[in-house]
Amino acid sequence: MAVMLALGLWGLDRGTMWRDESATYQMARRTVPQIRDALGTVDAVHGLYYLLMHPLLALHPSEVTMRLPSVLAAVAATALVAALGCRLARPRVGLWAGLLYAATPVVTHYAQEGRSYALVTAGAAWATYLLVGAAGLAVGAATGGAAGGVPADRSAPGPRATPADRPAPGPGVTPADRPASGPGATPADRPAPGQAPTPGAGAVSRAAGPAGAAGAAGGPARSAAPDRAAGEAGRAASDARVRSAVLVRGGVPRVARAASAPGPERAASGAGWRWAAYGGVVAVTALLHVFAVLMLAAHALTLLVSRAPRRVWWGWGSASAGAVCAVLPLAALARRQSAQIAWIRHPTPGRLWAVVEDFAGPSALVLALNLLLIAVAVVRPRWRSLTAVALPLFCVPPVLLFALAFHRPCFHERYLLFALAGIPLLAAAGVDRLAGVGMDGLARVVARCWGVAGVERSARVVAGRRAGVGVDRWAGVVSDGLVGVVAGWLARVVARCRAAVEADRLAGVVTDRGRAMLAGRRAMLARRRAVVGGRRAVVAAAGVLAVGCGFVWQLPLHQREREPLSRQDDLAALAAAVGRLTRSGEPVLYDPPKERRIAIAYPRPLAGLRDIALGTPGPASGTLYGVDVGPAELLRRLGGARSAWVIAADEPETRRAKTTVLTGRFRLAYSLCLPGIRLEHYVRAGPAG
Repeated sequence: MAVMLALGLWGLDRGTMWRDESATYQMARRTVPQIRDALGTVDAVHGLYYLLMHPLLALHPSEVTMRLPSVLAAVAATALVAALGCRLARPRVGLWAGLLYAATPVVTHYAQEGRSYALVTAGAAWATYLLVGAAGLAVGAATGGAAGGVPADRSAPGPRATPADRPAPGPGVTPADRPASGPGATPADRPAPGQAPTPGAGAVSRAAGPAGAAGAAGGPARSAAPDRAAGEAGRAASDARVRSAVLVRGGVPRVARAASAPGPERAASGAGWRWAAYGGVVAVTALLHVFAVLMLAAHALTLLVSRAPRRVWWGWGSASAGAVCAVLPLAALARRQSAQIAWIRHPTPGRLWAVVEDFAGPSALVLALNLLLIAVAVVRPRWRSLTAVALPLFCVPPVLLFALAFHRPCFHERYLLFALAGIPLLAAAGVDRLAGVGMDGLARVVARCWGVAGVERSARVVAGRRAGVGVDRWAGVVSDGLVGVVAGWLARVVARCRAAVEADRLAGVVTDRGRAMLAGRRAMLARRRAVVGGRRAVVAAAGVLAVGCGFVWQLPLHQREREPLSRQDDLAALAAAVGRLTRSGEPVLYDPPKERRIAIAYPRPLAGLRDIALGTPGPASGTLYGVDVGPAELLRRLGGARSAWVIAADEPETRRAKTTVLTGRFRLAYSLCLPGIRLEHYVRAGPAG
């Protein structure tokens, strides 16, 4: 958020407005009844935006004030993109996605523009965030399936899987920990027929206490009891998320993870208010611009791919139907005003690719890297729910608008800005996938090392057992060599005393050594978690550094966006040029009337000119630029003028009605081409009268 705020405020005051911003500036400064009257004839799709801007510009009318809501909306959209990455994947994915979104030049372009497109993007991101919560698509909200929030490769060892979770032998699972009745047990370790199996060392250390340990120390397995106790304790403390231990075949305990959040059905059962909020946000966003309703098609595909239950479909359908009903009157009114976008031509595949370039680039290197990361996230998804949300959001609205444009040309990138949020999410997921591959390889190496350590430990245990058997046999030979009843009796007494002392000592050793080994195991796991956390922090920092390098690579593009010529026209420069070339009191004609926006946006340089063709101003006529008088009235007003200025649109297809009226009575003295307009000076051909 701080990055987006800094980028949005950087160069916010360009010192000029362009034509669309001038429409916002003059419409928002009218009274509410005047705005209402104008929306019946023009700009109905921006009506809600004008009403929102009205109190703000009434407080302080300026270019910076007009653009501040777009900056704040871009900040909110960045935060929501980051939040989506956190909910659908993990925090570092959200961090990368938010930074990628903020570093995209087209985002900062519309963040510094006094139009509604940044607000529409924030609304669409908010609606998507509400959809994720209401449909239970977040991480941990599903217990499995394609729509689950768990990684798609959970079964493979990764940075979140510990060796204790795997069936392979590790530091907490040694051969001594296996039950004596297993297939790998020696005949001496197996119980006799009809005899119950001897409890394991874990039971001795947990329930028996010192006495129980003394009783269990009477066999050859005594030397392995501390190791088994440490192994049980190590498995119990190996993962902080362990909820239960389930005994499976062979008596080997397997860790069973409990879901940290309810599944989609349970999440949707009490989510009526969430669907209501979702429908309200979608409706408000579509009222800001009617094409934002296309996000509903993307959300429908998300639910379809996620195999959402019927209850989720019912909630989404009800919310979407309410939003569509709220937007239908605006859509009908906007269709009658479609002549406003008659300048848009029929789309071509090249125009569709240009939108992809602007959203994922625009420089060739950044574009190639983003597309590569998106391909990784789609082909090998690590977070299926994120792919199910981001990919339709990025693909479905552009395709639908492209198809609609064949019927009525309306395809433009600014109408699709809300779909851009899917690109940084997919790119961040692709980076996380590649980073996960590296972490998985490191985890496999660590697992192999732990496996070798377990084998060595088992070898030491077996060697100790064999040494103990040899000592017993040597003691038996010596005792058989003693002669006499007294010597045999004394030997038996000494053996019993030594056995009692050894049992008492071993009981203390089992408990003390078990506690010490358990504490060591916990310290070791804490160190391992610190190491893993450090590695993850390094990976996250590396991703942030990569985004920073991409921003530096595209820094000239960001600088160009903050120049006056970054937009289609520079009304301040045009007004200053016309003011220098004209004299106060001279008549001026705007042909067509929309060129009057120069005088509306910057009236001071043109204050001395007489708008001789204006019949009714815009606020009074319910139009943007006012209504002109007819040709006869225009000639009457020009009756005593010796010269006139014409500010004409530099568009070959524009019909120039006022220039036709001047023909025959005035002649063209000279013409000056300025960016977007032609400034022509006409003088009377004969005597005035």
